[in-house]
Amino acid sequence: MLRIPQLLRATCHHDLRTPTVNIQQTLLRTHKFKAKPRQKPVRLHSPSRRVVQEEETGFRLPADQVPDYFSRNVHTWVSQYSQRISDRLTRFGIPKDDLRPLLRLYAISMANGDVFRDLAYGNDQLARISRDMTSNSAQAMDRYFTRMLYEWTSLPEGQQALESAVSSDVVSHMQSLFRAADLSSAGWEYSSARGSPPRKFIMHVGPTNSGKTHNALRALAASKRGVYAGPLRLLAFEIFDRLNKGQIIPLGMEADPQAEPDANSGIDMGDGADKGKAVIVKDGNPRFARECNMVTGEEHKIVSPSAPLLSCTVEMTPLGTRWDVAVVDEIQLIADRQRGGAWTAAVLGLNAKEIHLCGEESAVPLIEAMVKQMGDSIEVHRYNRLTPLVVANESLNGDLSRVRKGDCVVTFSRTGLFGLKQNIEAAAKMRCALAYGRLPPEIRSEQAALFNDPDSDFKVLVGSDAVGMGLNLKIKRVIFETVSKFEGRALRPLSASQIKQIAGRAGRFGLHGSDTTGVVTTLRREDLDFVRQALGTSFEPLNAARLNMNYESYRKIHEVLPWGSSNMTIAEVYHYVSRMSPLFEFQSILELEQSFEFIDEFADCLTLRIRLLTSNSPCPWRDASAVDGARSMMEIFRDKLRVPIEDALHRAQLLNKLNAALVLMESSGGPVPEQKAIVRLLGELETVHKVIVLYLWFSYRHQVAFPEQEKGFHLKHLTELAMDWCLELLHQMRMKTKNPAPHARREVLDRRPMKKPDVRLAEASASLDRESIDAVLEGDDGHFIRHIVR
Repeated sequence: MLRIPQLLRATCHHDLRTPTVNIQQTLLRTHKFKAKPRQKPVRLHSPSRRVVQEEETGFRLPADQVPDYFSRNVHTWVSQYSQRISDRLTRFGIPKDDLRPLLRLYAISMANGDVFRDLAYGNDQLARISRDMTSNSAQAMDRYFTRMLYEWTSLPEGQQALESAVSSDVVSHMQSLFRAADLSSAGWEYSSARGSPPRKFIMHVGPTNSGKTHNALRALAASKRGVYAGPLRLLAFEIFDRLNKGQIIPLGMEADPQAEPDANSGIDMGDGADKGKAVIVKDGNPRFARECNMVTGEEHKIVSPSAPLLSCTVEMTPLGTRWDVAVVDEIQLIADRQRGGAWTAAVLGLNAKEIHLCGEESAVPLIEAMVKQMGDSIEVHRYNRLTPLVVANESLNGDLSRVRKGDCVVTFSRTGLFGLKQNIEAAAKMRCALAYGRLPPEIRSEQAALFNDPDSDFKVLVGSDAVGMGLNLKIKRVIFETVSKFEGRALRPLSASQIKQIAGRAGRFGLHGSDTTGVVTTLRREDLDFVRQALGTSFEPLNAARLNMNYESYRKIHEVLPWGSSNMTIAEVYHYVSRMSPLFEFQSILELEQSFEFIDEFADCLTLRIRLLTSNSPCPWRDASAVDGARSMMEIFRDKLRVPIEDALHRAQLLNKLNAALVLMESSGGPVPEQKAIVRLLGELETVHKVIVLYLWFSYRHQVAFPEQEKGFHLKHLTELAMDWCLELLHQMRMKTKNPAPHARREVLDRRPMKKPDVRLAEASASLDRESIDAVLEGDDGHFIRHIVR
């Protein structure tokens, strides 16, 4: 039973912003720390004007000039970053009284060339430093000076030099921290993979709609023991479902001649790529059926404990299990700032004889270097797009009436997305389906199905970059409403890779009969050349694979740091101290700030393992309301060690949001809030859904503390039902349907049959007046609704 008691909202939020310095504005300082006149700022020392250029395109530092550059600018670093360096090293455990002599000796040794001579960096490491300095010179300079200090201290030459300025205890502490954070042998941590015979990697690379995945999945279907690891739960579920039904034709076998191919796949299978033979059949064949389990972060489907196949999200890949065939999808995400570490772990740690990697061409050089470093073998198969993709000669010139059936209009603002949908429906007289990131995967998939169905009245799709992966979409033309996206703290142009991923959804092979040409254009004339240029460029090779912190190094760093050090300090140690191969880069600490600040609030009641576990949880840390939901769970866990899901939702003031939607959904008539209120309510339900998913995620990892998994799935389904109803209600209101709420409810229940166990909504409530509805939307506890599980 859902209820709405008095709510308590936590309001403690932190906003930590790391200051940055523009390297071109940094003042040159002499070895005596005297700044030149402020009215004539000069650039940092350059080895020569011939080789170092600071142009509008950015700072340039050739690899062979790296040692000279750092030697010349060490005093600038010490003086310009003095307070930041002191604060950081103090957090790392160096006594304040030792900071000045330590940094002074280090600066002198660096300026004399002693540090680089002792470190003896190879060409690959110097090239990596050069590249990082070019892309982010100010922060990279600070990071590398700090890292080289600790690495030099770990060498006999550095230890001997520093012990003349500071005590041996300080030097020993710095060496211990460096060893604890050392990631230079990351690949050798996966003992099961390193102890097995050399693995064979097979890369399948090509643009969207090239059929690059079909051979990999056929090999999986034919294997004795195999695993699929993908980026999305929807993709993991599709592979799980099709393998169990016998819809994927195993390698070495052929479909029945009368078998009908199934083009309704969210995976780039390229039906018909194999000389016209079906790869996925519409009706499963028992001869091809394979028992397959599914494991994702928030859902497990176990067909049999002894099932030989597994479909999972990449974070859930079992690295210690021995497999014959493994398939890792969207391998280019290995460089993703937040999730990339999961792909890196799969490449380094999968214990499989044959590993298929599917993705973009941009990942090939990096993967080849990683495979060579591990002593494995690799072969690369390249695929061409199966259908033409062309850029239109002109844009829509801002005229939404020119939107046609089968179009997908792409935008990147959730708020603007609803306005764009409404404007298209008004101008083009066609109904729009929606697909954006905050919608649950189930609803995105349902909206895609409505768009694909020729008998439905959904003729246009309005979406975000969520359309670029995991959805089966019969798109004929992609229209970019904008070519920039807000990322973190700034509005940035889309990368060529992002544009290609989205544009490639147009004209998918086998989905449009004989007319398979995909078309790409823009809403505004000034954006068309940008898209044309992006599609014409070759893929830029990925620079580095991301490494995530693991429990062993996390524990060691925690033990070396001063007592009570924050989790953010641990993240800083990884960023500023960890030594790693030039092929790797630690995950972005900007992505960890909010999660670690949250964890620090509950450090007194969480073990180290649970702290690290929580930092990897699927909590949208930039959503303050979702973080309140996570905080509520932790507060209840700290107080009672057992977290009822309804208690967590009501403490975070989220339970009343779900009740508000359900009350409105069950109303049989009467006034309905304005469209803006429904859009706001939909946004609140998106947050409710994410908090419920977070609870389910914890329930699989800490079942005693989070025991109400069945109720969680029940509430998740109710929330999805309410969200679907909100979307339908917006359309009915735009159409000025009489009594839109019950009409929308009927439409939703007709296309979304109740799952077992059946969830029966209570009998329709009496008509609510305007004050009652407003009170529900504002969170008044006087209205609640009961739901009965039959």
